[in-house]
Amino acid sequence: MTTKKRIWDDFLTERDQKVLAQAGYGKRGGFGTRPALFIIDVQYNFCGDKPEDILEGLQQYRTHCGEEAWKAVEHIVPLLELAREKNLPVFYTESARRPDLLDSGVQVGKNHRGGEKTVLAETHATQTVAPLAPRPQDIRITKQKPSCFFGTTFMSHLNFLDVDTLILVGCTSSGCLRATTVDAYSFNFKVVIPEECAFDRFQSSHAMSLFDLNCKYADVIPTDEVATYLRELPVRQAAQG
Repeated sequence: MTTKKRIWDDFLTERDQKVLAQAGYGKRGGFGTRPALFIIDVQYNFCGDKPEDILEGLQQYRTHCGEEAWKAVEHIVPLLELAREKNLPVFYTESARRPDLLDSGVQVGKNHRGGEKTVLAETHATQTVAPLAPRPQDIRITKQKPSCFFGTTFMSHLNFLDVDTLILVGCTSSGCLRATTVDAYSFNFKVVIPEECAFDRFQSSHAMSLFDLNCKYADVIPTDEVATYLRELPVRQAAQG
């Protein structure tokens, strides 16, 4: 039987392949029964205003992730529709800054374009792209650091809604998606990343971050499998405040 090629296979050395086979990493953790969908930073400043080559898009947005971003959006849309049909909690991050960028802290100093104002709150650049626009019942988490757990009310909402599984989509695989996954795992949530729904500006970082996460902290699996899981769930009863 031929094993399906994974996105990270081309980046693994022969030694890496042997270690992976012998050490036992990458076993499926499985789904829970009370999932939530979390859309991380799928904003115009990460996706661009339209699908375009990343080197073109970077002229407008320094955080641009290329055409892969809009390809991911196409895969996220059906999952979002399923989550709404099942009345599942849907979370969004809103990664945005105040005008003086003071709330970015040391992050500004890690990029020679860090002072550009394409990250400001209440602007087009930091809005979620239109095909995934939040609805009033959704929960929007404002964050200034990579992990959505850091300095936010995210954990409080998860406790109240009795969530046991986080389906994480968005960007970047090596940044906010990764940081949130590790923290979610640390809090003993089951974490699922639909592979086609994650993206990054660096191809190697994207592939190897998903590899690392799948080895230890999450199930990185085809989006179709996640969709099948969601279809089989009962409709969730509305939370009572």
